[in-house]
Amino acid sequence: MYPVKRMEPGVGDAVVPVEDADGTVGRIEQQVAILVRLAAGALRAAGINGHLERSAYLLLTILSEQGATSVNALAERLGLNASTITRQVDAMSSAGLVERVRHPDDGRVTLVAATERGLRAFAESRAARSRFYDAVTDAWPEQDRRDLARLLTRLNRDLDLIGRAQ
Repeated sequence: MYPVKRMEPGVGDAVVPVEDADGTVGRIEQQVAILVRLAAGALRAAGINGHLERSAYLLLTILSEQGATSVNALAERLGLNASTITRQVDAMSSAGLVERVRHPDDGRVTLVAATERGLRAFAESRAARSRFYDAVTDAWPEQDRRDLARLLTRLNRDLDLIGRAQ
């Protein structure tokens, strides 16, 4: 179970965090929801998300870093079940982004590897996304950019730990 502050009934069926007197947690919740919506919309409007879906981008991130990887290892790394990864790999394989290969030491084991096309699509997408976020935060002091990167990394790590504990 993830760490949760004690909740008390509010007005009607609403549940209000007890320890959020200054509204910080509520602002975090609201801003994360807005961030997800605005980031997706802005990337789409900039034409950046058109060629790689988020799931393909995340899988290709892992494959570009680690090389050929089993479906189970991909599922573990992303906190998903193997059947979900298998469906994503099937779609990516049909698009020519990944291929299934035999494990070099154990021919019974099948690995997923990025194809040249997949690595190229990933590199292009990552570069476009990086340019986009560089432009969005260009006027920010460098320390603010580093702080945002550090805090988003921390938030994602903690969210991942909670997801894995369930």
